[in-house]
Formats: sequence, C-alpha cells, structure tokens
Amino acid sequence: MNNATRYDIVIIGGGIMGSTVAYYSAKKGRKVLVVEKNDQATGSAGATDGVVGYHTKKPGVHMDLAVQSIALFSGLSEELGQNIEYVDNCGGMIPVENEEQWEIMEQIGKEQSASGVDIHMIGIKEAIKYEPQLNPKLPGCLYTSSGGKVHPIFMTFAFASAAKRLGAVFMNETEVTGVIKDGDKAIGVNTSKGDFYGDKVVISAGSWSASVGEMAGVPVPIRPRKGQILITEPVGPFLDCTVQCAQYYMIKHRPDAIKDEYILRTGASLSFGQTDDGALTIGATRELVGFDRENTLESFEAVARRVVKFFPALRNVHVIRSFAGLRPYTPDGLPMIGRVDSVRGLYIAAGHEGDGIALAPITGKLLAEQMVDGEASFNLEPFSPNRFAHSDVH
Repeated sequence: MNNATRYDIVIIGGGIMGSTVAYYSAKKGRKVLVVEKNDQATGSAGATDGVVGYHTKKPGVHMDLAVQSIALFSGLSEELGQNIEYVDNCGGMIPVENEEQWEIMEQIGKEQSASGVDIHMIGIKEAIKYEPQLNPKLPGCLYTSSGGKVHPIFMTFAFASAAKRLGAVFMNETEVTGVIKDGDKAIGVNTSKGDFYGDKVVISAGSWSASVGEMAGVPVPIRPRKGQILITEPVGPFLDCTVQCAQYYMIKHRPDAIKDEYILRTGASLSFGQTDDGALTIGATRELVGFDRENTLESFEAVARRVVKFFPALRNVHVIRSFAGLRPYTPDGLPMIGRVDSVRGLYIAAGHEGDGIALAPITGKLLAEQMVDGEASFNLEPFSPNRFAHSDVH
C-alpha cells in the first residue's frame, strides 16, 4: 500500500455535505480525501434556493439540529474566507390559505417554539407590513424574524476551498466503483483513478448514497425526490422574507393532512425568495420519479399558479430559466448522520432532503467530532444510520 494514497478520512461525494465534513475534519488536523464523480455543485447544492430558516423544520430533534446549525452561519463568510452572501434575519413566513391550514400551522409553530425560537402566527394585516405584495385575501401566516438565506453554490465552494487550504485533497471527475473492506471494516475506495485507503470512509453522495451503501453492504434507504424551480428576470426589491406556503410544509412533514392526490404526487407548492441580483426563485415540486431531472410544463404551470395566488403582482413577470434538482429523501424525513455499526470505520452524512444547505455546517462539524473525538457535542442518536438497519423500508 502506497502511503501517498493513504488518508485518515476518505469522503465519497464532494457536494455541500462532503465539503463541510472535509473542512471540519481537516480543521481537526486530519488528512482528508474527497472523491467526487462530477464537481462540487452538480448535485443538490447547485439546484436549490438557499433557504436558511427555522420555519420549515419539523418540531423536535430536527428543529433542535437546525438551531445548532443556523447559529454557525453568521461567521461563515469570514471563517471560510469567501463571501457566501448570507443574509441574516430577513424573516421567514409560511402563509396559510384557509382556517384548517391556520390551525395546523399554529400547532406546529407552538411545537417549534419549544426549541427556543421566536415563531408564531400573525394575521394578514401584520404580515403585509413585512411583505406588502402578499395577497391581502389570505388569513395570515406562521412567521419568524430570524429566517435567513445564502448563496448555496458560493457556500459549497467556500467550504471546499477552505478545506483545501487546510490540506484536504479533492479529486473531481472521479467515480467511486467500490468500497474496500477488510472483514467488517471499511478501509478505502476503488475509483476510476485507482484505489485509495483511509482509516474512515464517509458516504456523503446525496441522492446517490443508496448505491454507494450497496457497495459497502449497508442498506441506505435514500431516494431522490425531484424539485423544479423557476428563475425570473431581475426585478426591483420585491421580497425580504423567504416564503414557503403551508402546503409546502405539509407535503414535507405532514402528508397525512393532504387529501388531493395530484398534490401528493407532484408536491406542487410554493417556495419563494429573491437573490441579491433581483431574480426571483420560484418553486417547488416534490416528485418521486427516480433520477429524472427533466423540467416539465405541468410543474411549471402548477408552480406559477401558486406564486400568483400568493403574490398577484407577479402575474406578468417573465421567467428566464428553470432547473430541477434531486433532494435525498429518507422515509422518516430526518437525515442520516453518524457511524454505521455493521461496518466499522464507515460513516454517513446524507438524506437531508430539502434542508441540506441549512443543516450542512452542523452536519460537518458533528460528524468530524464523532470521527476524530469519538463523540459529537450534540446527540446524533436520532439521526443514526443504524435506525434503518433492521427495517424493511426501501
């Protein structure tokens, strides 16, 4: 075995998760290799809207993890040495369309506030003070003043660049073809450019993590869930908050409350924001259609109708491009973070679905702690990959 190909940690997947794990591991003095089949922003991080907020998180441990992660964002641009266009306290809101949605979101808000965040229902008159273009016929919304947003591609490359400055090696355009094991221990990877060895191996391949898990003989029940987004021409200042409708939240965390089969199938809802250059990002769908990343006219129409329903002034704004991305979806809606019991030396950081950007810093930090220090500073048990080890969920 050539020492030049030996690392402390080998990470499979160099997107936002792989880059954060690499950074925090290298920061702890570890020799890190990241193997990526494309480049750092061709996966989910390159096809998302960059929302960094509490209001879209599931109450309980998911929310607690988000609180820990969002606390790290304020100093990231300085720490990483690159502007990631993080905007703090722009506000986040979830408008509701009827009394039933009001009651559901009001209860969810109460449960979310147990994590120590200021989040509550407000009527439409107050909501319009924050977002004047919001449809005045709506009842109101769930609101938090602490919502934020970031440029997801800038953030991904900033973590990767900072990791490289600390000595991490990134091998792009390199496909992993196998996980090398010595008995029940992962000791490296076979790749299109040779074999590389490490004391620990991390699966952070996003929607492709299940196939990598198969290489290691580990069940990883992560499926791709497609989301389609529209981008408009630049307009003047239109929106401060990040906005997700109640239907968006319920599709994500309370599908039992959705009765319309079309909505359940397509996940058509509203996720809405504005970038620094004035463009509006309008999404989204949640579709279990395998690895299909094609845009569809059906989804465009559904998403466009949603945004006009909430913001009628956008009826004549021009859409200039669109894209689709794949969210890594787990059966219980929680990410997989931590060590794998059945294969020593194997770890997973994947399955964050639509929360990867917001949860990336804490995921990288905690997993690095677990790998290097033996234990993370925050309880990772609810996110353990081993929770699926004896289930028949696929």
